[in-house]
Amino acid sequence: MRCEQLNKLGLGLSEDWNVSDLILASRNGYLEGFSEEQLDKLGVLNEAITEYLVSIPVNQNVAITNADLATFYLYPLMKNLDHEESYILYLSRKNTIIKRMRLSVGGFTQTTIDNKQILRNAILLGAQGIIIAHNHPTDDPRPSNSDVLSTKSLERSCAALELTLLDHIIIANSSYYSFQEEKVSKYNKAVLNALAAA
Repeated sequence: MRCEQLNKLGLGLSEDWNVSDLILASRNGYLEGFSEEQLDKLGVLNEAITEYLVSIPVNQNVAITNADLATFYLYPLMKNLDHEESYILYLSRKNTIIKRMRLSVGGFTQTTIDNKQILRNAILLGAQGIIIAHNHPTDDPRPSNSDVLSTKSLERSCAALELTLLDHIIIANSSYYSFQEEKVSKYNKAVLNALAAA
């Protein structure tokens, strides 16, 4: 969608923009000289695009067996954001996706993960496992102390309902961090160290 089509939405653009460049620029605060009305309309357009992406049916025959596959379904929703957002994948017993959902929209340094909301939806959907994810606008996917604490809290809450928190993924623009992969990596290092010491 180029400038001519975008102007049909009442954006009043004077230069030739395509929609992806325009949204990327607006997310990163590069739209100097735009009126408040134009910025408001861009915000609505951005929200509509996000809602559309979330609503696209996911392949319910594919089992989510690793962080790469989970990130494939989540990265397009969170790339290049200038604030944090959190999403969740509700999974069946076979780890296929029942539903993908946005949990919250936050600020530059944090977003809320509401355990009660997550568990309520899991029960209503009949989910057996979940994968949560949020983005870091700083492009550094390493978890903060708050990220670690919220993951442990959610893990305990899930265990109480016999629901499995399969992973918490932090997505940056060019990389991601997986709590599950890090746990496995630490376990493998511990086994290797034990074998080396034997």
